[in-house]
Parts: sequence; structure tokens; C-alpha cells
Amino acid sequence: APSFLSASTEEVASIRPAITNVTESPAEAVRNLSAPAEFTTDAYYDDSHKDLKQTLAWMQETNALHPAYHTMYAEARIRLQLKDYAGAHSTATEAKKLALAAANSDYVRRSEEVMTKAKANIK
Repeated sequence: APSFLSASTEEVASIRPAITNVTESPAEAVRNLSAPAEFTTDAYYDDSHKDLKQTLAWMQETNALHPAYHTMYAEARIRLQLKDYAGAHSTATEAKKLALAAANSDYVRRSEEVMTKAKANIK
């Protein structure tokens, strides 16, 4: 079963404002992003795998406007799934730098995992 199905009421409540607040412009919404709860990112990447090329384009736009460790990490994961290993490594490296600056050890670790997977596949 997808991991988001086991989310607590508090976890669901914590993401509801991000889902229901549609009054912001896209640029304002990007500036107001915060790192998602682990279960939301895991559920998205493990369960959707929809149009990854379009998703990559959106993540690139987001990161051009407001690079943040969690959005850079998301872009790195997408690049890894698309077998853009050099791009995944480069983006994960940037995500790690941003996560270190924010003192977020979880995203440092996650970024390092993507870097390791990408490096193993770069030819």
C-alpha cells in the first residue's frame, strides 16, 4: 500500500494548506514552499511515475525561481528516473549544498544517496 495511506491526521493536516491555498500566483507559491513531509515525497515518487518529462520541466522552472534543497532533490530524483545520470548527480550535489546550509541532515543523506546512484551509472 502507498505510504501516504498510513499518514496520521496531523501529517495530513500539515499538507492541507498547501493543497487548498490556490489564491497565490505561481511565483508566490514557489517562494512560500517548505520541505514536504517525508511520506508525501516518498508517495509521489514511488507511486505516480506519470509524465516525468513534464514534471522535470516544472521542477526546473521552480528551481530557476527559487532553488531549495527539497525541490532540487526532487529534480535530481526525476533526472535519475529519466536516466540523466550526470544531471541527477549535478542537481543532487546542489541539493546537498543547500541542505547543508539549512542544517537538514535528512536531505543531505537523501541527496548523497542520489549522488551515489547517479555516479554508479555515469559512463
